[in-house]
Amino acid sequence: MLSLFRRKAVRPPPTFNERVDAFWKWFREVAPRFFKTIEAGHCATLSDETSAKVDEILPGFAWVFGPGAEGRGHSFTLSGEGNIHRQLLALHWLARAPALDAWTFYAARQPGEIKGHVIEMEGLRFDPKEIWVTPSIDEKDERIDITVWHPAWEQIEDRRKGTVTFLFLDEALGEYGTDWWIGRLDFGKGKLRESFPLEELAGYVAGTSTARGWKKFSPGESWTLLETKRQTQDFPRADIITQTTAVPRLFADFMDASGDLADPLAGTGADYVYVSIESGFFPKGKEVATRGRIEEAIESALKSFSGGRCIGGALGVERCYVDLLLYDGPRSLEAIRQALRAHLVPPGTMIEFFAREKRANRIAL
Repeated sequence: MLSLFRRKAVRPPPTFNERVDAFWKWFREVAPRFFKTIEAGHCATLSDETSAKVDEILPGFAWVFGPGAEGRGHSFTLSGEGNIHRQLLALHWLARAPALDAWTFYAARQPGEIKGHVIEMEGLRFDPKEIWVTPSIDEKDERIDITVWHPAWEQIEDRRKGTVTFLFLDEALGEYGTDWWIGRLDFGKGKLRESFPLEELAGYVAGTSTARGWKKFSPGESWTLLETKRQTQDFPRADIITQTTAVPRLFADFMDASGDLADPLAGTGADYVYVSIESGFFPKGKEVATRGRIEEAIESALKSFSGGRCIGGALGVERCYVDLLLYDGPRSLEAIRQALRAHLVPPGTMIEFFAREKRANRIAL
C-alpha cells in the first residue's frame, strides 16, 4: 500500500563554512550602504541590523565597527571575546574574508586609546590617569606582573577591582594582549615610586616586549607539550601519556570532565574530533614520526577545501590520537576517512567527537 504522506526532508544544520560564507555574502551586499552610513556619522543606527545578522549566522560572537587600517576607511571586527574556541573560529572567518574597498576586517578586538575614558561603578569614578601600576618583569614566562592601585580601592572588593582593571587592560592591549603580556595581578600601593598611570601601560608593554625580543602568537599558532599520568578512571583518552596541542584548554577540560565534555563549539557548525588508532599499528620508536605523517596527510586533505586543521596529537598506552578542528561537517569527515584509508590504518580505527552530545556520531573504519 502506498503512503499518502511524504516525509519532509530534514535539512542538516549549516556547517561553519556555510555560516561564514553566508555572512560574507550578506556583508558584501550591505558594505556600500554601511560605509555611507558610518561616514555620515550614523554608525549607531546599524547596531540592531548587524546584531540580528551576527546572532542569526554566527551566534555567540561579539562584533564592533571601528577605524580601518592606518586610519583609512572603516573596520569590522568579529570577536571570540577571549574564548579560545571561538577565537580559532574567528580567525578562520577572517581567512575567508573578501577584499572590499575601504574595509578592514579583524578577528579580535584591537588595542585602543584609553586616555580620557572613564568607568563609573558603585558610585565611584575611575580614570586611567588616576590608576597607578607598578610593573615587574617575569623573564621566564615573558610576561609583566603588575600591582595596581587607585585611591578608591579601599572602598570596593577585589573582584570589583579586577573588573575595572581588566576592562581598561582589554581596551588598551586588545583581545589578545592581556593574555599575552600580563602575568600576575595584585592590588596595593607598594613601590609607588616606580609606578606610572595605567594609560601609559600599553606603551611600556610594547617597549619592553620589543627590547627583550618577546614573541607571542595568535590562538592556535603555538604548540604546548604536556605529559600526564595514566588516569585511574576508565574514559576515552584516559591512557594518554604525552599530548602536543595548540589548544591546551580543550585537552585540560576534556580530562577534567573525564571525557564527558559539553560541546565547546555548540551552535557554530564546527566540530572538535580526534582520530583514535591502536598503538600496535605504530612501529616501536617511530610512533611520533608515523603519527606525524598521518597528521600531515589529513591536514593536506582538509586544507584543499578549507575543511579544517590539525590542533594536536597524543600518544597513549593503548592508542594514539590525532586531534582536529573541522569547519565543513560531513565533507571534512569524509576527507579524514579517505586519508586514513590511504594509510591503511587497522580495523578499529575511530573518528570520535570530543563533545558528549555528538558521541553517537562516531565513525568506525
